[in-house]
Amino acid sequence: MQIGDRVGAILSSNSEIVNFLGYGKYDGDIDHPYLGFPNPRITLDNGEIVWGCECWWGPENEIKKILVGRKVKIVGK
Repeated sequence: MQIGDRVGAILSSNSEIVNFLGYGKYDGDIDHPYLGFPNPRITLDNGEIVWGCECWWGPENEIKKILVGRKVKIVGK
């Protein structure tokens, strides 16, 4: 994963529903303000920051495959 790559972030899911945070870009591994060590940071298209430790995330094209055939519920953190 390279800084600036497009990614998607999933908060949680089951076989039918995906609680989806959104798409955005990978900012790199940055010191997490509460953990005190580097963690993947994602800036979603809506401007919200999501940390790798808060969600399941991956390349946008792979996340799109996971969403196929499931109900997608857009959620915030």
